[in-house]
Amino acid sequence: MTKNSTSGSVSVRMYRGILGDCFLLRHEQDGAAVKHILIDCGVLQGVANAKGRMKDIVSDLLETTGGKLDLLVVTHEHHDHLSGFLYERDCFQKNFEIREFWLAWTENPNDPKAVMLHERFDKAKNTLAALATHSKMTALKDHDAHITTVLELSAFMGAAEGGRPTGASTLTMLKEKATPARTRYLEPGDVVRPTEITGLRAYVMGPPRNEERLRKDLPSKGAAKEVYLTRQEDVHAINLQLDHLDGHTVSALDLPFACPHQRPLDEITQKKATDRTIPQKLYYDPTATKRKIDDEWYSSAETLALKMDSDTNNTSLVLAFELPDGQVLLFPGDAQVGNWLSWADQTYPRTPDPAQGGALTVDDILARVTLYKVGHHCSHNATLRQLGLEKMTDTRLVAMIPVVRQVAQDNDWNMPYPELYEALNTKTSQRVVIGDSVIANEIATFMTTPTAPQNRAVLAYHQKELWVEIKISF
Repeated sequence: MTKNSTSGSVSVRMYRGILGDCFLLRHEQDGAAVKHILIDCGVLQGVANAKGRMKDIVSDLLETTGGKLDLLVVTHEHHDHLSGFLYERDCFQKNFEIREFWLAWTENPNDPKAVMLHERFDKAKNTLAALATHSKMTALKDHDAHITTVLELSAFMGAAEGGRPTGASTLTMLKEKATPARTRYLEPGDVVRPTEITGLRAYVMGPPRNEERLRKDLPSKGAAKEVYLTRQEDVHAINLQLDHLDGHTVSALDLPFACPHQRPLDEITQKKATDRTIPQKLYYDPTATKRKIDDEWYSSAETLALKMDSDTNNTSLVLAFELPDGQVLLFPGDAQVGNWLSWADQTYPRTPDPAQGGALTVDDILARVTLYKVGHHCSHNATLRQLGLEKMTDTRLVAMIPVVRQVAQDNDWNMPYPELYEALNTKTSQRVVIGDSVIANEIATFMTTPTAPQNRAVLAYHQKELWVEIKISF
């Protein structure tokens, strides 16, 4: 912990109504010029007037920062964290300066493990892209829930755009804008200071380098199972089916059954009903349609898409910003279970330096969190209970949830997850700010249950409700 021989504030601005992450931090210290940190900039597909909303947000960013981003952080490669840079590409290219750019080690083109993960992931993305754009898939999208999920997640991950995925091309644009000299790839256990911002440092909690941690998306206890990084057998099976749909010859060696046990299905379907055997007649009886397994491979494609979505979340860059008085602002991106568990795998820094005060543990850091950006829009598996929220014991704790409940409900997503939402309200004395809230209620809560008798956290709102901001003093 640093000694507080200075004073100032950090105002955390959350843009509202987007079901996506876009956070602007304004750092003021000892009367010096205000410094700006932008963490992600994205909106979910399906949000009403998404592009128009993002245009307003980027205009506000430009007006507030004057086009100077002292630090840009992108947590991971998902549409709802990146799409603002895509939609407003020209504005970012022409009007913004990126003085420093932080990414996770998983985006480092010179890291062999990162390259391997991307190669594996891109192969699966290309498979999903081919599937999502196939004429049969698009024709059935309104009639099969598996296909609908595949198409939606393919677009979400940028897999259906052709060429390099949208997320990757957007990151490339930002890297070029920032320049390689100003781009840093962060490792778990790093303790880093923004070059342009005095008195602020960040503990890099994740993503883990341990692949087992990266694979773990769901809790181990109970009926929940673990979800694993893209399995190549799923990719192979889907590619085979695509070849079959396109009339391409498939090698017998690539099929799951030996030649004596193979039966060409097309030949059977072309038979007249009177020429079919009794089992064939039973199988093709119109009343047995729901029992047929011809298209069950769609569910495998859905499983693959869901795995890829969760695994990308688990590569989130997790940062705990420490203020001069020791308060911590926690930004976990969309980190899920394995990422959270990995925070205890190292100290901060990894190699303690007694001359610099030694090292902190994850418990030390969590105990000083006074602002928590709730992970993954307050979903069921993106905030740990005993090893996460319950360790945030500072009574000044406030939480911010970037979610639009109607959009989540329309997509059958349980966000905010009721048990977690209740726990957050209990832990913060109801000081939870949400992306579609009734503003008067939030203001009343912060007035009746302030974070502290003095130097309390202060709420502010944009006149057109574009954003909410919490000002934390130190």
